[in-house]
Amino acid sequence: MPPIYFSLRAVQPFADMTYEESEDGVQIVRGDGEVVGLRLLEPRTVLRLPEIIDRLGLDADAVWSKLRGDTDVLNSRRAAAWGGHR
Repeated sequence: MPPIYFSLRAVQPFADMTYEESEDGVQIVRGDGEVVGLRLLEPRTVLRLPEIIDRLGLDADAVWSKLRGDTDVLNSRRAAAWGGHR
C-alpha cells in the first residue's frame, strides 16, 4: 500500500527542508525547524496517530483534518477523465 502524507502547513520554497526517519515507520518532515508534514510509510500506522500527535506535540485538529477519503463519490463532484465537468 502507498504511504500516507499529511501536509500540515505551507513552507517557503527556500526553506531548509529536512526529514527524520523514526524506527516506527513515521517520517517527520521539517521546514525551517518546524514540523510541516508527516509521512506514514505503512497506512495502518494511522491507528497510532493519536500517540504520534502527542509524542510530537502537534495540534490534533490540524493533523486529523488532513485525513480524507474519497468524498467526491456521494457529492457528485467528480470530473470526467479528460478534465471536463458534468
